[in-house]
Amino acid sequence: MRGYFAIGVESISKPMNLGNLLRSAHSFGASFFFVIAPDFAVREVRVSDTSDAVNHLPLYDYEDVDALTLPKGCSLVGIELSDEAVELPSFHHPSAAAYVLGREIGR
Repeated sequence: MRGYFAIGVESISKPMNLGNLLRSAHSFGASFFFVIAPDFAVREVRVSDTSDAVNHLPLYDYEDVDALTLPKGCSLVGIELSDEAVELPSFHHPSAAAYVLGREIGR
């Protein structure tokens, strides 16, 4: 089995950015996409989702981090720039992973 991956964002504030990320996730073969505590109604993304990814890629909307549920065996991987981060070329990617991007604006 080749595994799967998902992409998610926390506290995204701009529908256009979410549309761009959805298109990219769909293009690269993500299995699903998720948002945690977005600052807008997720349905607003249709304005910038020019590839209609929301009709081809499951999109899960969670109220907060505590509500996030992932499939059994799926590892949550945070994508951040920090001194402790492992650079992507040397990072061992799990066969089932949900990559979550940090906030657009540090709050």
